[in-house]
Amino acid sequence: MKKTVSLIAFLTVTLSCCSENEVGQRAPVLEQVTSDVQTLTEEEVGWVDPKTVYPFPDNDCVECQWYFCPPLDSVWQKQLCIDYCEDPPQIVHETECQQYLECDPAQYLIEELFCVTENGYPGKQQKVCNKGQIQYTDCITECEEETCNYKDDDCDDDIDEGQRNACDECGIVPSEVCNGIDDNCDGTTDENLIQPCSTACGSGYEFCNDGNWISCNAPPVMPEVCDGFDNDCDGLVDEELDCLCTMQDVGVLFPCQETPLLCGQGFKTCECANDDCTDLYVTDCYALCHWIPPADPEEICDPLVGMALKKEDCNNFDDNCNQLIDEDIYSACYSGPEGTLNVGICIPGEMTCEKGVWGNYKDSGEFLPFMCKDEITPQEEICNGIDDDCDGITDWGEEMQDTDVLFIVDWSGSMSDEASAVMISLNQFAQNFSDEDVIKWGFIRGPVGSFFPYNEYLELYQNLVGFSDFLASFAGLSAGSMSTAYEMLLDAIYLSVHNITATLPKPISDFGWPLVLGVPPYEVGESVPPLDNFKVDWRANADRIIIVFSDEYPQSYFFPQLLPEEVEQAVYGTPQLKLYTFSRYAHKNGWEKLAVAGNGKWFQLTNNPAQMYSSLMEIFDEICKGGN
Repeated sequence: MKKTVSLIAFLTVTLSCCSENEVGQRAPVLEQVTSDVQTLTEEEVGWVDPKTVYPFPDNDCVECQWYFCPPLDSVWQKQLCIDYCEDPPQIVHETECQQYLECDPAQYLIEELFCVTENGYPGKQQKVCNKGQIQYTDCITECEEETCNYKDDDCDDDIDEGQRNACDECGIVPSEVCNGIDDNCDGTTDENLIQPCSTACGSGYEFCNDGNWISCNAPPVMPEVCDGFDNDCDGLVDEELDCLCTMQDVGVLFPCQETPLLCGQGFKTCECANDDCTDLYVTDCYALCHWIPPADPEEICDPLVGMALKKEDCNNFDDNCNQLIDEDIYSACYSGPEGTLNVGICIPGEMTCEKGVWGNYKDSGEFLPFMCKDEITPQEEICNGIDDDCDGITDWGEEMQDTDVLFIVDWSGSMSDEASAVMISLNQFAQNFSDEDVIKWGFIRGPVGSFFPYNEYLELYQNLVGFSDFLASFAGLSAGSMSTAYEMLLDAIYLSVHNITATLPKPISDFGWPLVLGVPPYEVGESVPPLDNFKVDWRANADRIIIVFSDEYPQSYFFPQLLPEEVEQAVYGTPQLKLYTFSRYAHKNGWEKLAVAGNGKWFQLTNNPAQMYSSLMEIFDEICKGGN
């Protein structure tokens, strides 16, 4: 049974063994014994200086233990030996206070331990012996925010959780192609696949079935027959056929544009193949002068050069005899469904002619038959104030509410990994909603750095404006300038709503920007515009959307600092507001509370532009649903 020392006996023996001077010297220590002395078990004592000898090796009545010597730290301890066979137990041996070692100072590393970081990631730390005292190193982890890379980045034994697409792969879901495989992993194969197809007689579409393109509905090429039509679509009518020839047609000239004629319009006729003219045939196509000699006998007749025509046709023939074939021939085209042309976004494109075939040139310079360049056909309807599917109805018949959109972006150096993804997705996102009257756009960034002297500040980079002005302003931003550190985004949110909220805890006049101590001292400078003029131009009756991007936890650099609860109160009382926040998962808790207070939602910040864009589109679907 573990025994403890009687404090009364300890005090009695200690005082009785000392002279008056020694008692006077020890009195301050003894006054605190009742509160400070602690019993150490053998397990707690750990490694003991090997020079310490147990003074009663053969006496089972005596037990020796180490005790702290108050008010010194735990390094200083004394050994007390107590005879428990006496009644009451008596202290029979007491050492002076001496430096007590918890571990062998010759052995630095004791063991490696598993630990958990402040961010909740598993890590490792070392238990070491530093000058005889046990200490623990910082908890170090190789874990980080989970990204889609087929690795367990956050060390939770799950790989790419919440990151992979429907095909259980990283990146954008593959597009469906005609190959008999479910490429986009939606449970169906080769669904809704259609592509242009063509024949010499025109263009159409064909459909994918079980990995094969079938059912091209382009006009078919037919054998040439004597019907006055160009059945095989080669630009010639009834060519190489004797269909014109009857006895009445002998000597009659018929217009033609075919070999061996080189250009222009010529003629051919019917002639007898035998003396009694029972067999007839069609002659080759020659110039008119071949059949009717010119009035001027000195005029030279070239039978292969016909009469030049004013209009060049798409027939792989030099109609106007300028030694060029099918030059400068253009035609409007449209391949969308009937009834959609010039409805909503749908407009015609243009084709040109190349060697008797209509089509156009790709950006690479390659000619693509039947390509209708720059046409816009029906697209999937999205909420943007535009009739995307060209059915005459905008946004499914919902009238879009006037909406003001404010982006607040963490402009610090630590955002460099995600900055490009944010900027790409914002640019792509904004271009989908280009209605100048309905939607206005604004942009706050911080911290921005300046030099001579160095300071960091919050900037209202662009107040709310129409799409054209916003896009021009947005184009001037460069993520390469991000090298700052003081993320004053709590202050930015507070400033963005202070002039419209009904529940502002403190007026802006109560705040200023402080000096942030560093080496050398860094300063959070005055905002742009200054605090007393920092106001977002929200429209009176518009819905309001604030979208915040940050890779850090919510911070304030006001003096005095704002509390997150105060910002939550301010956004909660802002009418017609939805606050959306993007952050790393490790900081989700703080940012999600702000988003919920602002009637919005939290999203994970990533360096994947496609994933960021998808999240932004989810936000803006609510515009067509009437906002709040």
